[in-house]
Amino acid sequence: MGQVFENTPLARRQWTGLDDEHLASIGFVNFAWNALERKFASLVWVTAGWTQDVGEMVIASMGNVSLAMLFMNLLKRELRAREDRQLWDQGAQTGILFDAIRDARNDMIHSFFFSDPTSGIEGHFKPSVRKSKTGQAELRTVAMAQGDIDDMCFAISDCFESIDDLILKFWFRRRFLEAPAQAYEQAVHGWQDPPFDLGRLQIYPAKRSQGLRPRQGHHHPPGSTPGERRRVAGDRGQAAGEKD
Repeated sequence: MGQVFENTPLARRQWTGLDDEHLASIGFVNFAWNALERKFASLVWVTAGWTQDVGEMVIASMGNVSLAMLFMNLLKRELRAREDRQLWDQGAQTGILFDAIRDARNDMIHSFFFSDPTSGIEGHFKPSVRKSKTGQAELRTVAMAQGDIDDMCFAISDCFESIDDLILKFWFRRRFLEAPAQAYEQAVHGWQDPPFDLGRLQIYPAKRSQGLRPRQGHHHPPGSTPGERRRVAGDRGQAAGEKD
């Protein structure tokens, strides 16, 4: 008798419903998520003002505590020394985006493929508990199209860039904490021109919360920047949702 899970293209397609290129994209997203999680952990210990040795030790011993929640609590503490609404908004939206990517990645990794030719049901599903008094279990579909994976990669890239920007802003902030308002603003929020576009952080969580699936086959205008391409994709997704 042959093995049930033979590592062949046909077996991989049978058990996942996906071709090898699609499966490779999922593997890439998983590696990208691991890198993002590592990057976000560094943001946590920078926000806390810990050395890397201390930060690594604290985070490694945290267990299942939410990194995003820890970051937000540390950011609140940091801003007591001097209020900074722009820094708070960017930090909060970065945390929200990080959690949205984490949720989507977990859905993708923990889903299973089901195909029933007799009923015509086919797709990728994940068990969940309905938010009601009964707590009834249900199966919900998981977005697994190549466009969904591409969208997650764009979101990971945006989150990476925002974290790098925040780390530098913390560095400048702590050196200009006692400076006059204009000097502080210029140092912390004017270090790059144009400044980081917070709108990029809102695209993916909005799509995910509205249940909009990324549209496939979009062609980005030549010469457009990555940020502009993602904003165009977000606008198209919103317009498609309104049209539907």
